[in-house]
Amino acid sequence: MSWLCAFSSLIVKRKIIQIGFLIILLGVIYLRISYEKSRPLKETQFALGTFVTIDIQERNKHNREIIDSAFAIIQTSEKQFSLTYPESEINKINNCQNSIPISQDMQNILNISRQISIESGGAFDVTVGKIIHMFDFVNEIMPSAEEIDSALVCVGYEKIYCKDSKFFTDDPKIFIDLGGIAKGYIVDKAVAYLRKLGISNSAINAGGDLFVMRNPETEVWKIGIQHPRNQSSLFGSIEVKDRAVVTSGDYEKFFIKDGTCIHHIINPKTGLPSYNSVSVTVIAPNTTIADALCTALFVMGHENGIKLVDRQDDVEALIIYENNGELCYVFSKYFNRYNFTLLDSTAHFSKDLQ
Repeated sequence: MSWLCAFSSLIVKRKIIQIGFLIILLGVIYLRISYEKSRPLKETQFALGTFVTIDIQERNKHNREIIDSAFAIIQTSEKQFSLTYPESEINKINNCQNSIPISQDMQNILNISRQISIESGGAFDVTVGKIIHMFDFVNEIMPSAEEIDSALVCVGYEKIYCKDSKFFTDDPKIFIDLGGIAKGYIVDKAVAYLRKLGISNSAINAGGDLFVMRNPETEVWKIGIQHPRNQSSLFGSIEVKDRAVVTSGDYEKFFIKDGTCIHHIINPKTGLPSYNSVSVTVIAPNTTIADALCTALFVMGHENGIKLVDRQDDVEALIIYENNGELCYVFSKYFNRYNFTLLDSTAHFSKDLQ
């Protein structure tokens, strides 16, 4: 009997050891899964007519759900502000004859647009939509002078206004395009959602409309500024945190006609592409303001544009322009607080406004 007891005891010990190993293995698997779920997460999806990247640099087990919800907010807002969707709110506004009830978001974006239109003397104007849609950058078609002149009578931010959650227009032919501000507004909505959930180390990049919070490793994010004449190079770099950075240039969407670059940034007063600048970078507290100001400054040019920026609170800008075939640049009073580094040694700094 003694050998039988010993044998039974050995079996029990082996089972205990096996169970112990199994518990350890399950523990390792659980820790591994927990680690994987809580790791930083970065994802890119196509939205807003470009590639949008959400980068959460925090160990949070809910990052997957948070990013999915943030993209859902972006997609819902796009369906509200984009002309691509027939049932969008902006299309309903463009089809109204005099007035129509609007959402709070639409009222916000139209009021901000109007304010920037006033401050920029009409260099930014969402009512230039009819002219913008006459340009076909896929088939390289430019409207005739007659077509532009006939559409210019429908341009004028003074002809639209919002009051008591309603939109009003004095001209039923007005056609609004929010392409110069909506992307920034939508990025800000996604940023607000992340902050509401306690996310503080993150960045959202929507094809040049960028908002960065904190970088957990370096505190600031080092951001490259695209060279407007060499797509494989950077013009310079800046270091930013808790700010929006938006860059617009004539190289983003264009075609060449009779030796002239026909690009997508239209001067609302002429209905033609503006050649006062080649690239503008704006740093601001929110992406909505940065987005709209980028367009305004591009149209205004470096002299008037920098004067406008220097009147703004907590807004800085870099404007690149051409002078006799050479690239020149100028920046606002406190732009260097973001540690600007010039990476193009051939560019000329303009001291006229400093």
